Amino acid sequence: MRRFAMVAAVLAAGTVTGMLAPAAGSTAAWADGPMHVKSTFPYENPQSAGAFCDFNYGEVATVSLDAIIFAGRETDHITTTVIHTNLDTGFSLAEVDHFSAFTVAGQTKTVGIIWHLRTADGKLVVVQAGQLVISPAGEIVKVTPAINPSTAAVICPALGGKAVI
Repeated sequence: MRRFAMVAAVLAAGTVTGMLAPAAGSTAAWADGPMHVKSTFPYENPQSAGAFCDFNYGEVATVSLDAIIFAGRETDHITTTVIHTNLDTGFSLAEVDHFSAFTVAGQTKTVGIIWHLRTADGKLVVVQAGQLVISPAGEIVKVTPAINPSTAAVICPALGGKAVI
């Protein structure tokens, strides 16, 4: 769930407050139709042993966001490139995901490739795709069977450890 909460927060904070307000200026700007915003930004998420996995975990990512923003709804096409690392062993997995998020009234539906983890030699370790719907309160409303919404339950075992959350 943690990963999807991060994506929702990035969409809400990055697009709406960080880009929309300066670009729109006022509600009169909506009369011209939807806004199209593109951005790329880095993301890092180090976690000490016991906070996420039973080992020291590191995540370094680049997120590319292509947002189409309407009054009251938003469509985001997202590509993430991530390196997940077991900092205790040095073992890493690379990931490139492509998915879309549709937000209306605070509820976000994410559809696409959610996990696509590979070893350094290209061996596919985890792949998950489907749909996940999260309520405005952050609760899971719907998840397709091919997606595990627990980030720790997916990445910690893939990196050779156990999830602790």
